[in-house]
Amino acid sequence: METICAFFEPLGLAWLGLGVWLVIASRRRRPKELLLATAAWLILSLSVCTPLPSLLLASLETKFPAVSVPALENADAIVCLGGGASPAPAEATGVHLRGPADRITTALLLVRLRKAPTLVLGGGRYLVHNEWRSEADAVREALDESEFATAEIVSLGICANTRDEALKVAQLARERGWNRMHLVSSAYHLPRAVATFQRTGVEVIPVPCNFQTGAATGQTTPWITPPGMAGLQQFHLWIHEFLGGMYYLWRGWT
Repeated sequence: METICAFFEPLGLAWLGLGVWLVIASRRRRPKELLLATAAWLILSLSVCTPLPSLLLASLETKFPAVSVPALENADAIVCLGGGASPAPAEATGVHLRGPADRITTALLLVRLRKAPTLVLGGGRYLVHNEWRSEADAVREALDESEFATAEIVSLGICANTRDEALKVAQLARERGWNRMHLVSSAYHLPRAVATFQRTGVEVIPVPCNFQTGAATGQTTPWITPPGMAGLQQFHLWIHEFLGGMYYLWRGWT
């Protein structure tokens, strides 16, 4: 049933439409139209019907394998990179959890296990009622009110990007005499994040989470699947990290 439904969703209909165009173009024997139709159908097929996006993203996730959080050594602080929440006054907690929310729950687990006395929250900015709000501030307020966290919570305020988070943490480390920190982020983002923090002179212990592929569990992806959003999402994450890594390298940030 799920396979049939996949072809009635917008993505599945687009894939079928391109396939029909390819057939029509081949019968018309118009080389330019056939080349365009073939290229469009192949690109979409590789992105939504094959394990290619998963393999690309897994190449990032396997650089820092999953760890046993209870077995981790203690550190001076826990740094949770942003992206896992956004300010949301309509929500009872004041925050809306987003895709990478595992970053927050993993950081809280480290806090509960007393792996460090301080939790540092990063994050970007969001426009709420025509006012820019900090993700880190919203999460800190929610944690303070709920009493989920038993450690000191420090917000980095509005950060432009991972580089900005790394610079602010480096400043905190100098002021407080921190030597080593747990760095919590999505497994696919950690390669760029670790390199960025190390470039600022901060020694970190990578704590990967929010795995998007079966790389951490050894699961395999079928070679052919019905058109689905999972492939597009994985490709989006990979291309974002790939281009971001190239940009950071060009700027000398990694």
